Amino acid sequence: MKDRLSIYAYCGFDVTAEERFRKIKEAGFHKVGVWCYNDFNTNSGISEYEQFKFVKEQGLAVSYAHAPIKYAPYLMNKYYGAKEAVKTHKIYIKGAREQGVDIVVIHLPEVNTAVIDHVAEIAEFATGQCVKLAVENLTGDKPFDELFAAVKDVYFCYDTCHALMFGDSNGAMAERYMDRLVTTHLSDGDGEKDCHYMLGKGKYDFAALAEKLAKNGYSGDFVLEAFRSAEYTDISAFLSEGKEQLERFFG
Repeated sequence: MKDRLSIYAYCGFDVTAEERFRKIKEAGFHKVGVWCYNDFNTNSGISEYEQFKFVKEQGLAVSYAHAPIKYAPYLMNKYYGAKEAVKTHKIYIKGAREQGVDIVVIHLPEVNTAVIDHVAEIAEFATGQCVKLAVENLTGDKPFDELFAAVKDVYFCYDTCHALMFGDSNGAMAERYMDRLVTTHLSDGDGEKDCHYMLGKGKYDFAALAEKLAKNGYSGDFVLEAFRSAEYTDISAFLSEGKEQLERFFG
């Protein structure tokens, strides 16, 4: 089970990418989630290929690569920007496959007919690249009911903090879409804001989630997506606590 414990590489500490991946390895993680495009939020300017170089140097595997959020709204349009947005997502999927990544996560602002058509096209391309396209929950169940009914080869990334904001505090949404669930974003929250607290610092019931995932045979990774808060000044201490919390609930 411990080889399925993972962490999103950017956790709110503005250290160099090289140091961050080294610290992640030192904390005992064997896997990371990364940004598909560049070193997100660090202003380092390194490319995705340089990022993967550091990942490989530390002997880390990649749980998923996350596609850039800024292109997602264009998927809602039938015309303006849509063609380029679809093309760009395909480029990121191809790049991820070249780096040995088999899951790419995307955000969807909402679900409408245009989004369904565009996601279906991207998902078909991803399947041809042996990559699973996973959509992350930003809202409640209804948009995913519609999307999953229409598109066969699209999967699910369950974000606990986002779920908590829409009334799911114990994994109900993960269980609802268990047949599509391929990865997770695990963090705590207050149920009102997109907090991404450390596990155990908010209102989410991770023990209940762990029970549901085990009962239903979930085989994907448990990916910590908590971000630094004021109480954490040292990245090593933050990573160590994150690993301990993952082991407590899922290890």
